[in-house]
Amino acid sequence: MDGGLLSPGLSGLRRTVRLTSAFTWLAGVAFAVQLVFVGAGPAHLPLAVLALVVLAAWLRPGRDSWAVAAVEGVVILGATLVMPTPQPVIAFLFAVTVRRALRVGAERFPVRALPALVGYLAGLTWWLVDQPAAVTGPQVAANLMPLAGLVVESLALHEAVRATRLVEHANRTLEAVVRASPVGLVLLDEEGRPALRNERARELLDWTGDPADRVPCPHGPDLSRCTSGCRTAEEAVEVEVPRPDGATGVLAVHAVPIERRTLVTAQDVSKRRRFEEVLRARAERDELTGLAGRAHFLHLVDQALLAGEAVGLLVIDLDGFKEVNDADGHEAGDWYLVSAAERINRAAGPVAEAARLGGDEFAVLAPGHDVRDSARLATRVLSELARPLAGLGHDTAIRASVGIAVSRPGIGTADLLRDADTAMYAAKREGGARIRLFRPEMGEQVLARQRDKADLRTAVDEGQLVLHYQPIVDLATSEAAGAEALVRWQRPGHGLLAPGAFIGLAEETGLIVPLGAKVLAGACEQAMRWREEGRGLGVTVNVSTRQLSAPVFLPSLDRVLKTTGLPPTQLTIEVTESVWADEAAMRGLMEVRETGVRVALDDFGTGYSSLSYLQRYPFDVVKIDKSFTGNLDDTGRTAGVVRCIIDLAEVLGAHTVAEGIETEAQADWLRRAGCAYAQGYLFGRPDTPENWDSHPIAVS
Repeated sequence: MDGGLLSPGLSGLRRTVRLTSAFTWLAGVAFAVQLVFVGAGPAHLPLAVLALVVLAAWLRPGRDSWAVAAVEGVVILGATLVMPTPQPVIAFLFAVTVRRALRVGAERFPVRALPALVGYLAGLTWWLVDQPAAVTGPQVAANLMPLAGLVVESLALHEAVRATRLVEHANRTLEAVVRASPVGLVLLDEEGRPALRNERARELLDWTGDPADRVPCPHGPDLSRCTSGCRTAEEAVEVEVPRPDGATGVLAVHAVPIERRTLVTAQDVSKRRRFEEVLRARAERDELTGLAGRAHFLHLVDQALLAGEAVGLLVIDLDGFKEVNDADGHEAGDWYLVSAAERINRAAGPVAEAARLGGDEFAVLAPGHDVRDSARLATRVLSELARPLAGLGHDTAIRASVGIAVSRPGIGTADLLRDADTAMYAAKREGGARIRLFRPEMGEQVLARQRDKADLRTAVDEGQLVLHYQPIVDLATSEAAGAEALVRWQRPGHGLLAPGAFIGLAEETGLIVPLGAKVLAGACEQAMRWREEGRGLGVTVNVSTRQLSAPVFLPSLDRVLKTTGLPPTQLTIEVTESVWADEAAMRGLMEVRETGVRVALDDFGTGYSSLSYLQRYPFDVVKIDKSFTGNLDDTGRTAGVVRCIIDLAEVLGAHTVAEGIETEAQADWLRRAGCAYAQGYLFGRPDTPENWDSHPIAVS
């Protein structure tokens, strides 16, 4: 770490160790010489040799052992006995003790110093006993006080050395951590200059060691002089810094004042910033089209409304997008959406903001646009969308319904969007490919529509639906052979409503699926009651394309047949020609037919009838629409068409049922033409099962 450690250095300790080592050697050599020349008795020379052995052991301080400590104790004890006075031994004892305090581990010093101290005390005691006449108080004090001072000072020195070595270890550990840290660390002095720093800080801040190096902040090149609170901020501040490769990095810089210095941490958050920008772009922009996303767009509307000027809002829904998606696939559908987005964005121009709200619904925010300006903008959008579009294998034009709402005092974003959405749905209900401006009465219509939806949902849940049955008569016998179940809504406050008043609403809301399930179950239960009464009547139930395409339809049908016990041949499912345009519904219809349930084609000839479909997907019953049977007396051409339908059905192996029969003449004509069955007011109006006793129903 540049600048050294923050804690005290060890240079003073090293000098102390060197001086102490020199002293111990000098004291040891002087002690050995004194033993040779001053010592008395035969033991002085062997003791001098042992003293030299101790000096040799000092050359290997890492190998200190109890043997060396014991030899030191013996030498000190013997020297005390052979020397004229004990004082020369004290210098050697001091050298032995201090050397061990400096060099021996903390757990060994106090114990291994005991042999030398015990040897000196034993020798001193022997010397005092041997020369009682020479023993005086001052002399005893002169020999014991240096020993006491030696013990205290050596212990203090040992603790100081041990503490210093702990600090040294801590400093080395800290230095290793600081060097290896992925965070840049800088200690600034009072002038804001880097007093200390690690290598990571140098890399992040691109410092060269120049005294002018400074830590930057968002408000300037020198964080230590920032007056905007960066130096005392509780959280890190982010600052952009140039990189050597020309790129721009982002650092999170946090300053912590320490007395008159400042500790700064710097962390590279460039990857996090890029990730956040990607997430922000994804949140603000629609991934497929690149237009503004819903959440960001609504935020822009909020801001525009706060500005106080008029705000125009267009909601655009593509007409017929589902058909494109179903016919050409999702990839083509995505391309279609992208093309529409590009054209809407081009029409919006630089003064407005285009967005994709979801699915095939788009919006345009036009600040400063009043009703007239917004209408002109909507016209540009439709004109741009209507330009020929190639790419689906054929030229086509994008059709759309546009709703316009213009802000008024006190209106919020949700209300403005709701108004534009209401106007768009009004345009779509009128056939699409048009523009509608929101009017207050539209809101009332929407509320009424919402009430209708809520009431219909209640009707399905609480049993307000009533089944009426119209007889299907065998023209050969003029007796009822079956009945068509027709649903009615007994709506409180409105009376009995025919299907035309609510089936469209059921289709729009998806309630057609639970509604149809209740009608199917009720019709099958009634057919079983008739069978139990001895009336062999089959029942016909109208099923919508949406019902057939629902995955739950076939299991629901199977469950109803098993629950009621009705034979599948006694049930006829009636569909319209629109089923041919829905692959999922056609698959469902064929699966229904495999169960033994009969299938009838309703209103044949009024839609896009196809002989190839009739041949490929055979039906059990073909119903002739009343628009043909009602004109049998008017023109020979109509009679010819009806006769062709009857003959075609016979070729395909299907029966025909003529609808809307109201006169005996119509019934006689159909009977002569070979039509098998008929229904209409001539034979009976739709009615409840309780009133069927008046009908001429035959027993099969």
